[in-house]
Amino acid sequence: SSHFGSSLCGSDLPPRFHPTGLATMFGLARRTAGCALNAASSAARHPDMRRIVPAVATPFQMDARRGYRHWWRVLPEDFELNTESMPKDVKTLMAANPDSLGFIDSYWYWRIRAESTIMDPENLPKKSYKQLCRDMGLTIVNEAAEHILGIIELYEYLKSSPFIGPFGTIENPVLIPAIHTERVVGCSGGTGDSEHVPLWFRCREGFLYRCGECDQIFMLVRVMYELPENEEINPIDKDVKDVYDFSLLEKGSEVWNTGGMVNWPLAYDAINGTIYGGMARDALNDQRAIGE
Repeated sequence: SSHFGSSLCGSDLPPRFHPTGLATMFGLARRTAGCALNAASSAARHPDMRRIVPAVATPFQMDARRGYRHWWRVLPEDFELNTESMPKDVKTLMAANPDSLGFIDSYWYWRIRAESTIMDPENLPKKSYKQLCRDMGLTIVNEAAEHILGIIELYEYLKSSPFIGPFGTIENPVLIPAIHTERVVGCSGGTGDSEHVPLWFRCREGFLYRCGECDQIFMLVRVMYELPENEEINPIDKDVKDVYDFSLLEKGSEVWNTGGMVNWPLAYDAINGTIYGGMARDALNDQRAIGE
């Protein structure tokens, strides 16, 4: 041990007991403590100094920052048409049959009718469920609507998930739902040793298809959306009033748009022919006619 100590420190004493090393260690400790005391006293004399020095982030913290959003916030106006597209003769529009209107005219018909219903707090609680659905342009829940919606939801689920079930045979083939006459299918066999690389093929209506690897049988089954003849998805009940009362729009505009405040801009624009809640139209922004 003495030879090991002398070779490193030039003395017979072990390194941790060398007087020169101890003096050097104590001197370094005094300098470090002095720097810390000076910094503390300087910070006490200048309290704003601590706020001036910014915190430095480490490189991995900088990389962990995310400067984007996976799901951006969606606002109602993202799905609205601009009021420049509102037709000129709103009174004639609201007296028309909504089933015979085009896309833009039908949009404004149901938007004006729905907002007139909501902005009438006096009569809103008195409406029945079917009347409220019709005034809002919503489908009344019935057996036919539930059946169609259930088929659509089932197909949307099946087309996005793998089929897991019994091995397909001629007596009990794997049923492939589709809305068309054919669909691309990928077979990966069974489980364990029976599993193989996916084999893709076109499965057409009216035939049984056999996988070339595992001999599994597939059959396409069409999912039909249409209703029987002479039936409607949203039948109008005989107790539902389907004629729009234009006085609701006029009365609502007087109630909500008074005293220099425009609290219902849609009604103000529909009656006065303005845009964006009272802005005048220019020469390049004439009101269009119904059907244009």
